[in-house]
Amino acid sequence: MIKSKIKGKKKHTNKPTSVKYKKYTVEGDKIIKKARSCPRCGPGIFLSVGKGRAYCGRCHFTEFEKKKVEIELESKE
Repeated sequence: MIKSKIKGKKKHTNKPTSVKYKKYTVEGDKIIKKARSCPRCGPGIFLSVGKGRAYCGRCHFTEFEKKKVEIELESKE
């Protein structure tokens, strides 16, 4: 018997595993967060870090880093 593909049926793919364990470190008996959490959503919701900005995917909070030129101007004053 020849197996043929069924039209409209998608191939099953497994969901990616959680990588939240990478956001924490264990020092002695304390758990310390590596990544920053969202100031609006609270602890447990982490900000993703991209080129020059940090972004929360839940509430769309965006925090931009200061440019090098702005930092140099502030230090001269």
